Amino acid sequence: MMKWLIYTTLALAFCAASAWARQEDGVEREILLGNEAYGKFDNQKALQHFLTALDMDPNNYQALWKGARAYADVGRTFEHQEKNRAKLMYQTGDSLARKCVALYPDSADAHFALALCVGRVALFEGGKTKIRLSKEVKQEADLAVALQPTHDAAYHILGRWHYNIATLGWALKAVAKIVYGGVPPGATLAEAAKMFERALALNGEKPVHRLEYGRTLIALEQYDEARVQLQECMALPQAQWDDDMSKAEAARLLKTIAGKHDKKDET
Repeated sequence: MMKWLIYTTLALAFCAASAWARQEDGVEREILLGNEAYGKFDNQKALQHFLTALDMDPNNYQALWKGARAYADVGRTFEHQEKNRAKLMYQTGDSLARKCVALYPDSADAHFALALCVGRVALFEGGKTKIRLSKEVKQEADLAVALQPTHDAAYHILGRWHYNIATLGWALKAVAKIVYGGVPPGATLAEAAKMFERALALNGEKPVHRLEYGRTLIALEQYDEARVQLQECMALPQAQWDDDMSKAEAARLLKTIAGKHDKKDET
């Protein structure tokens, strides 16, 4: 009888271990398929694979932060025509990113994903809420680069943050005074340029880095270098799914500075 119990227990343990191993293999397979789809710029398919992985392992690190990023990317495709759907995507991505940060607080990608999703959610908010969320974007992006100083995408978010705060209209500046006690100190176009320069130093092959650096240089009236960056943006091969939009915006900005040169070069 005792031997039977031992054999039964061992058999059950073996079955449980085998089932767990199969599940782990399934999770890894879904994440690999998600990565493959993301590399092919198929964000919807990537999202489906990451969600399938989360169904099997709700706390999986890779599936959480990559799922959050995928929600942000898919949501962007609906921003103009299906705003409510886009907002829901961003909010769902925000929830996944917050869970990832809670479970993996030392992960740069978790904090990056949260900064990304919070920034997208803020697009649908007004006034005080938008400014309050922008504060969280800065905090999360700062944490990401502190944890991983080579995170070019987090530096890009910081560059956008400095640019957006530095170019606030008077109404939002008034709101910022309530939330921050004024426009956050250090939020300048020069600091925005510095963040984009860091992003480019880490990864100069992303057209979006050059687009936003060029946009910032235009605001600084450094038209000659802005022109170089925007032209380079258009010449680079596609690195991300939305690079066509970045290149179209670069072409538009180039038209706005046609004939303009740095003041020191004007005669």
